[in-house]
Parts: sequence; structure tokens; C-alpha cells
Amino acid sequence: MRQRNAKSGPPPPLQIGKLFPDDQAILWAPVEGLARSMELAQPAIVITQGALREVIRHLSSSPDQELLGFLLGEPCECPKTKRRFLCITGTLRTGHAIAEEDPIQIPDAEWLGQQLEVRRRRSTLIGWYHSAPYLSPAPPALDLASHRARFTEAWQCGLVISTEGNEPAGGFFRAHADPAEGGAYVPFYEQVDDEGILEGGRLRTLIDWTSYSTSELVERDEDERSVHLASGRRADSDAPDAPAAAAALPLMIPSPADDPVSATAFRSRWVGSGIVTIIALAVVFVAVQIWDSRRLPEPPMTALPRQRELVVVPNAGAIAAQRRLDSLAAAAVSAVASAQASESTSVATTTPPGGVTASAPSAPIAAPVAPPVTPETTPETTPETTPVAPAAGAPIPAEIRIAAQLRFDSLADSLEHGLHNYHDRRVDFGQKRLSCKELAYGYRAADEALVGLARLAGDTRALDPQRKSRYTQLIAGMDTVNDDFDTSKCKRF
Repeated sequence: MRQRNAKSGPPPPLQIGKLFPDDQAILWAPVEGLARSMELAQPAIVITQGALREVIRHLSSSPDQELLGFLLGEPCECPKTKRRFLCITGTLRTGHAIAEEDPIQIPDAEWLGQQLEVRRRRSTLIGWYHSAPYLSPAPPALDLASHRARFTEAWQCGLVISTEGNEPAGGFFRAHADPAEGGAYVPFYEQVDDEGILEGGRLRTLIDWTSYSTSELVERDEDERSVHLASGRRADSDAPDAPAAAAALPLMIPSPADDPVSATAFRSRWVGSGIVTIIALAVVFVAVQIWDSRRLPEPPMTALPRQRELVVVPNAGAIAAQRRLDSLAAAAVSAVASAQASESTSVATTTPPGGVTASAPSAPIAAPVAPPVTPETTPETTPETTPVAPAAGAPIPAEIRIAAQLRFDSLADSLEHGLHNYHDRRVDFGQKRLSCKELAYGYRAADEALVGLARLAGDTRALDPQRKSRYTQLIAGMDTVNDDFDTSKCKRF
């Protein structure tokens, strides 16, 4: 596996303009007797007391086991001094306990899981930590092999804290690029909280290791527990006089105030979810506006609800009466046509020798009167009467004129109803509730009603002024319908 030398290797992947905490930092250096290396001391390691508390509480939750965790933080560069350092601000616990026979202390499942969590927190993996029964004078070969197998950057580090022995001990270590050189313990800085700055320049510390020393005026925080078990006694000791205090300490979850990384990640997820929701609502709103402003493809005919139309079936008497009215209307039309022909044709006259002009007399032909309709009369028994056109110049009988007017009113009502029906369908079509085919049905009904009315009212002189005005209005309304139907781009049929 490729390794980099700490002295000539590249800097950490991320540079953040963060001041080095000189006024709140306690420098801890490994004591004599431990393997030390100034070559591996850079970049400097700074661990906040919040992250250090998480490590202590995790490892002290089960001192009789070798627990595993990871160190998270930020590679930083001081904007004033240009000094590079690693700031450890949080940890990532695992439920894995290292067994003595494990060749690699960091299994694949825990390694892959921590990588996903580091990405979720948008942090950087600084190193790892674990507990051990004793602290050896130099980093053990198994720790160095596990470190090289998982951590390829020379600036990444490991932390080991002992749980047994005469005195509490612990230390940060790094590995040399050459496996034959092994590794060494390196100094680190403990960043003290604001509450840990005491009077007289003293600083409150969480470190109780005899393997590290400092020149600062420090005071041990007695409220914080220690990972170390006094006299090397474990919770599962078989001695009958083992005190109850040696039992495994309960797991303590850090409070939200001690877990700034988790709180930041939670706020980031909340803000991200809110932004995604707003964008989704904006996209939906724009899509609705586009849907309403442009013509969409017609929906399938099977998906459209069909309106039920009222069908009136006339009885036999009504049918016979309607046929009589049709006959009278046809006779009226013929009479009007004959009257027009008589006006344009001169009447032939004969002049006798005495100078007396004789004209051929013309007698008006009375229109036949249809028999009355009785309830017993049926379409099969009603005799069909052929209207006889009156002679030219003869006045239209009142009965024929009234029948023609009644027929005109009926056809005009049908056309007016057809126009209203088309406008209703046009509104539904504009709201995408009807298809082109159903709109064409409405247009066809109105057009057929206009054709029937036009046949009867071909000569408007047979109509009174009121009906002439209505006929003109209906014609104008149908012209509007024609123009509107053309704009719909639907086909006629």
C-alpha cells in the first residue's frame, strides 16, 4: 500500500483560515522512556475538550473491552502564523470490540460505515482511537499495521488509552513511511473550554496520563471520570472482595452542548430539507402555470365524462301536428315564390278592335285545409297532403302565414339553444374538460339548426320586423361561433 513521508508529503487536503488557540491550548509532550519523533510531530494535533470527553466516556463505558472509534475534525492553517495543524472537534463511536486474535483491528464493516458518516457530517477523518490494557513504550506492531492498512495520509494519527496498569496512560502516535522504522508517540495540544480558564493563569485539564507532561499550570478536572482502572482490577474479576466501584461504568451519551458536530449536521440537514422543499414547490407552481398557458394533448375519450342528453320522444299526435306545420310552411314558401314571379312577369293582354283591353282573369287558389288532428291519429293513419302553391299575385292565407311564423320560432329557438350549448362546451374545452370531438358535436348541432332556419327564412320579406331582427342576431351569433371554432383548431365533421 502506498505511503507518504510526513516530512516531504503533501499538506492536509483542506486549508481553513482558523487561528491557532495559543491562549487556550495546553501542550502535552511524551515523557522520556517512550518512543518519540520530531519528524512525525508536524502538523500539530489539537483536540478540543469536547472531543476528548467523548473519547473518555466511550472508552470508560466498558473498560474491560478494547473499544474502537474514529477522530473527526478539520485540517487548519493559521492566517497569522501560517502554521498548519489538525483540529479534532468530534468523534465517531462504533459498537466493535477488538479481539486479541484479530489481525486487523478495524473491520471492513466499521470502516465503510464511518466513511458514510464522515461524508454526512461534512467533516474530515483525522484518525482513530481505541483502548488497550497497557501502554507500551512504542506503538505496537499490530496498531501500526492497522493504521497503515486504513490511513494512507502521513498526517493522520492514532490515539490509544490504557485501562490497566499502576497509573493511567495514553498517547497519540503516527507511523513512519518505512514499516521497518515502526512509529512513535507525538505531542498534542489540549484546547481548553472557556469555563476551563481559571484565575492565576491556571487551566483545567482532562488529561491524567503519566505518559505525558506539560509545563503549563494545570488543574485536574475531578468531575470527569478516568478510563483507567485502579490496581488493574477488571469488572469481571473473580476476587471475592472486589469492590462494586470496579464494575463497568454505564454508557454516558454526550449532551447536545458537548456535541457541536452533531448539532451542526442536524441544522445542515434541516436547512437542506427546507431548501429542497421550496425548490420543489416552485417547480410545481411553474409547471401549473405552463399547463394552463399552453394547449395540452387531448385526453383519451374513455377518460372523459360524457354528459347525458335529455331525449324527448314525441307521441303520435305531436308527430302528426308537426307534419301539418311543415306542410303549411312549405305552402307559404311556395306562395312567396309565386308572388315574386308574378311581379317580374308582365301579364299578356289582348286589345280588341274597339279599343277595349281585355285581360285574362286569374282566380286565387285556396290552400287546402288539413283535417284536424285527433289523439287517435297516428303517423301511419295521418294522410299526407301535398301543399298546393297559390297562384301568382295571390295573397298568402293567414293560416299559412301563422304556420310559417310558428315554424320559424321553433327553428330559431333550436338555433339559440345550439349557440348557448356551444358556448358552454367551449368553456369546458378551454379548461381541458372536453376534447375537440365533443366541441365539434356542439358546433355541428348549432350549424344544423342554422341550416334549417335558413331554408324557411330564405325570403325575409315574409317575416315581420321582430322576427327579421331576431334572424339577423342569430346569423351574427353563428358567425361568432364559426370564428371561435376556427381558433380552436378542431376539425369539423
